[in-house]
Amino acid sequence: MKFFLTAFATLLLGASFTASAAVTGKELLNRCTAAEKSVDSKDELTSEEALDGMWCMGYMSGLLDGFSVNDYTVGGAKVMCVPEEGLTRTQALRIVNKWFRENPDALSKNGRRGALLALASAYPCK
Repeated sequence: MKFFLTAFATLLLGASFTASAAVTGKELLNRCTAAEKSVDSKDELTSEEALDGMWCMGYMSGLLDGFSVNDYTVGGAKVMCVPEEGLTRTQALRIVNKWFRENPDALSKNGRRGALLALASAYPCK
């Protein structure tokens, strides 16, 4: 039982450190630029670019799934209204990358917040 409690406490401490290390806009843009390159270019990616690209696509999947895009509300109002056909990870990464490139002041801030602002500005509710 003591082993279980020690292992559980270690897991919680490790998880809290990981959770507190939020991804910045700069890190998100850097990694998602690699993903964009993998979609757009026939050039071979370095192993680091390939890993960053996979990380980004996973991040975009989690972002879209986690916020269930159309259902995410703040104060009872929908944050974004995507088209009925939905939004792909590739579309999301292009929107997010473009937004960070156009808003360099956001690069040092929370990447998830920037990504949501990017998607909300691309798909405002009318």
